[in-house]
Amino acid sequence: MQFQEKWTDLEKGSCPNHHIFKVQSAYDGCHCPSTINFTQCAFDTNDEAVVAVDNNGIAYYIDITGKPAYRKLGTVGLCTFITFNPKDRSELLIGLSSTNIKVLRINAINDFCLLTGHTSPPTNISFYKDYCLTASNKEVLIWQAKSYSKAHQLRLNAKTIVIKKAVFSSLGIVAVLYLTDIIQTWTFQQFDKDNKIDVEKHGLKNVKDFDFTKDGRAMIVCGLQNKILVFNTSRWEVLKSMEFHENFNGGKQILVVPLPLDGGANSITAVLTSDCLLKYFSLATSSIIENCCDVQPGIKRIEVSPKGCFLAFISKHGFLEITHLDKVLNVKLCSSSSSEKTTKSKVQKMAHSHKAQEQLKCVRDAVKEELNLDRLIPILKEFGEYPEKHRRLIWMTIMELPNNKKAYIDLSNKVPHEAMFKLLKNDPLLDKCKSSILGTTISCLLHWCPALAECLFLPKLVMPLVNVFQKNPILGFESSLYVILNYCQKWFEYHPLPPLNILGMVENVLLEADPLLFNYFCEKGVTSTHYAWPLLQTLMSEVLGQEDWLILWDHLLSLQKPWYLLMCTVAYNIIYRKTITTRLQTMEDFQQFYCTKGHASVKSILKLAHKLDVDTPHRIHPRRYLKTGTVIIPNKGPYPPFLQFEFPQFLTDELRGLNLKKLKDKERRLRGFQLHAMELLEEKRLRAESENFVKQIHEMRLNELRKCYENQVLEDERLLEYTKKETEDLDPSNYLPDDMRWSDLSFSDRRSAFLKDFDRKRRKSKRKNCRLLQEQVDRLEFEVQNLLATLHTHRARSRLK
Repeated sequence: MQFQEKWTDLEKGSCPNHHIFKVQSAYDGCHCPSTINFTQCAFDTNDEAVVAVDNNGIAYYIDITGKPAYRKLGTVGLCTFITFNPKDRSELLIGLSSTNIKVLRINAINDFCLLTGHTSPPTNISFYKDYCLTASNKEVLIWQAKSYSKAHQLRLNAKTIVIKKAVFSSLGIVAVLYLTDIIQTWTFQQFDKDNKIDVEKHGLKNVKDFDFTKDGRAMIVCGLQNKILVFNTSRWEVLKSMEFHENFNGGKQILVVPLPLDGGANSITAVLTSDCLLKYFSLATSSIIENCCDVQPGIKRIEVSPKGCFLAFISKHGFLEITHLDKVLNVKLCSSSSSEKTTKSKVQKMAHSHKAQEQLKCVRDAVKEELNLDRLIPILKEFGEYPEKHRRLIWMTIMELPNNKKAYIDLSNKVPHEAMFKLLKNDPLLDKCKSSILGTTISCLLHWCPALAECLFLPKLVMPLVNVFQKNPILGFESSLYVILNYCQKWFEYHPLPPLNILGMVENVLLEADPLLFNYFCEKGVTSTHYAWPLLQTLMSEVLGQEDWLILWDHLLSLQKPWYLLMCTVAYNIIYRKTITTRLQTMEDFQQFYCTKGHASVKSILKLAHKLDVDTPHRIHPRRYLKTGTVIIPNKGPYPPFLQFEFPQFLTDELRGLNLKKLKDKERRLRGFQLHAMELLEEKRLRAESENFVKQIHEMRLNELRKCYENQVLEDERLLEYTKKETEDLDPSNYLPDDMRWSDLSFSDRRSAFLKDFDRKRRKSKRKNCRLLQEQVDRLEFEVQNLLATLHTHRARSRLK
């Protein structure tokens, strides 16, 4: 397939500082344009063309000299990377998902050859002099670029490691990044000497990408943390460690931007962050370069041209957007001449920063003093709720949330906990929030306490609190900690089972307050696991409207009585006594009732809960078993541990995240033993049945054989009796000559005479029987002929009529 002669102009973007172009397909059969979903792209060595491949494996050639336009090359296959051959810009190398590498020419894509050697799809490619390096997640191969023959294969233990990336530098250094955050390097053709860098020891975890500067003297590394490291490739020491606590959520792809006058130092880097935003960094000033491209969301992949003139990126919608990089960076690089003025202003600001922090601390102390409980509770009693405008500030003050950014960032920068997806998957509505604040909060909670991985109700417990502080995820997380530490006391003594001790307290209060309702629950087989636990594990958010729930927690947080939530649970059941006793009959009715929003007034629930709190005897009151007062989250340092002193050590060890895997392994082995035992029993049963079946068949055959022998004996006896009778009637003297007497014959002659007479009579009898049969057949044929003639006559008469 050759080039198509028709060229199509690219669509120009609307951003004034960027010349962004979007590629769209021609009109389809429905007469509407459809967008091409690109997956890979690559620049040629002269910054004059781009080749891009969509998700259908179709390649497009884009000419970016003058007015950009493109035309279709044809189908090249589903690829994992694409690049130009630096020695021949008319030749393409394409990594295929079939683990092969396709080498073809642009003007004749059907004329190609395949490089084989990888056992898994190759993911990246790089060049050094006359050599080419390709890497998959299992192996790294070095090819001779002219003959495309395999020159070397790195010896890696692919059974225990996973390769993220492997590239050549311009100085011939081979660097391999492993999943374990270790970078191993060699000098080309000196593979007997290697160097290993444990990036985690330098304070960077979850490394995602790295890149060499064009002169090969430095390597830049980024990961999911807010940090970028720069290594010297001669001694492999850290030249610079940069941390960004604001406007940067870690990087998943990094590319060096070559500038015309930087001499190969490449102090500007383009980083694709973990939240799919494009950022530019200046390594010289260790700062983020602000530009209009920061507002562009949803970028999946970026590519920088070899000369640094263009930057191409693929958006989440599949657009391929090409930007004139120099026009973007010149806006800030020109203004960088004023950096000296800005540094002076920064020095002046730092002189006042200490005073500003002191003033901010004074303001916080004043707010805390003004919003103390002694002043807040009279307002709550007077109006029944806090004003909506100031509720978040009041709650934050009551709970004394520290807004500890450092501790929160340490948790949020970790890789999302694997159990988070299992917890969110249980509810289809919550499953859509994996990438939202709720998913981040749950992941942080699981890193804070791994034992919560088996806490299936955790998303429903946390979601209402996260919604209250949705503008500040840190406060949403800390409010969840506050509620778990104070209002979920003793919930985990039987974890992951429901808290039988807490539910027992609820049963005692209900039995004392409303024995009739308690007896009705007993009659229906409904326990506190059904009528109390669904309310507790959602903090009553599923049975109350949003406004009523906020009012309820205005009171719960202000009273600072952890057992008051249990009293509200009992009060809710008592208020709905009539509905429960008249309409709820089956277990499905109860389950549906306690997850459906009711219409009871929250004020009536609080009033009855207060009455229960006062009237419940001390011997069964929950305050006997729960801690009074509240646990406050510290302002500095990490968040306090959880589930450390909740129950005996041997139980905590079994329920910790690491030992929980052992429990699952034990359960898996036990299940395997049970299956094996069941298979043995089934095999024994089938063997017994087959033996019984064979035995029955053998007995049946013996019975049939015995019957056959008996019939044969009876037949022989009949024949013998008949022979005797015929023999008695036989007179053999009739067959002897006149001159011979019977007494003169020997025994053999007598026997032959008897047999002759017997045979004569038998033939006579057979002839008689044959004659009778022939007569019967003749008579039957005659009758049939008469019947046919009669039928023929009758049919002829019927036709005449």
